[in-house]
Amino acid sequence: MRFLLAEYWHTHIYAEPFFQRFPELGVEVEAFRGQQFFLSDAKPLRLLRRAEDKFRFGPAVLELNASLVDRVRRTRPDVVFVFRGEHVLPSTLARIKKLGSHVIGWHNDDPLSDRYPSYVWRHFLRGIPNYDHLFAYRHTNLEAFRARGCPRVSLLRSFYLRQLNHVVTGEISTAFRSDVSFIGHWENDGRDAYIGALLNEPGIDFRLWGTLWDRSACAAALAARFGAVRPLYKADYNLALNGTRIAIAFLSKLNHDTYTRRCFEIPAAGTFMLSEYTDDLASMFEPGKEAEYFRSSEELLEKVRFYLGHDDARRRIAEAGRARLLRDGHEAADRARQVLETVKRDLGCT
Repeated sequence: MRFLLAEYWHTHIYAEPFFQRFPELGVEVEAFRGQQFFLSDAKPLRLLRRAEDKFRFGPAVLELNASLVDRVRRTRPDVVFVFRGEHVLPSTLARIKKLGSHVIGWHNDDPLSDRYPSYVWRHFLRGIPNYDHLFAYRHTNLEAFRARGCPRVSLLRSFYLRQLNHVVTGEISTAFRSDVSFIGHWENDGRDAYIGALLNEPGIDFRLWGTLWDRSACAAALAARFGAVRPLYKADYNLALNGTRIAIAFLSKLNHDTYTRRCFEIPAAGTFMLSEYTDDLASMFEPGKEAEYFRSSEELLEKVRFYLGHDDARRRIAEAGRARLLRDGHEAADRARQVLETVKRDLGCT
């Protein structure tokens, strides 16, 4: 079976893991990288390309779509796997199918959230009926994709990457050690209150890494404590997860998340996870046994204090969480296998 993976390809967490894992399962795979169509060395053209990229219109978008159709015409993949699809036109999906390839898609954000500007996901939303199968990141999108005309939908969760998210043996630098940490972006969804509570709690070595925290209501306090809050990626991200005693997980309200990628990466590092509570997440990691949860700032601080003072209980839950993660299978290879089984069963690919 031959796959063509079509994505913007500006990060390592969407199409890239499938590009790496599919060959392990005996699948031939090629990559179509959309970002190249929006790059330019000439400043005036670079500014135009940025506008075309942001608003999903113009010559660069048309060139991307024409090039994608041409690649399919030349290589004849069995399946074209479109990730996010923000620049892919509905007419392009229809042309690909006429060439004999199946078209499947996956979207990690919630394209139906009213918090996004209407232009962001308009091509994806209009193209939903043209997909042979859509994988939804969250339960709430399943029925929405069906209602908009996709004939087959199923849940495909995010995952951790074994080469990046794992237990580190040996000494970890003090730069990455903490009692409690959060590694992730700022969002105007109430997480400021939790961060403020942790900042004001005496005797806790709290660390914060991520993006957009200069927009936070806690920005002045964060600047006084940390200076500029910076993001962590790949190996440094994993070191910080390994180096903290308690890793906090917030869930994006913009995307109506009931779990997040971090909920797999934290236990993969063998670290104790303290997350916002949802029934969905509690079904994957049992409360009080495989992870812990909070519903308020008061409960967050109560559990932080308790588990910092009870290392044995904290370690036991962290170990059980990692064992559950490995037992249930949440690595990228598990998701690639799920996609492969789905297209074989539902689309008749061999």
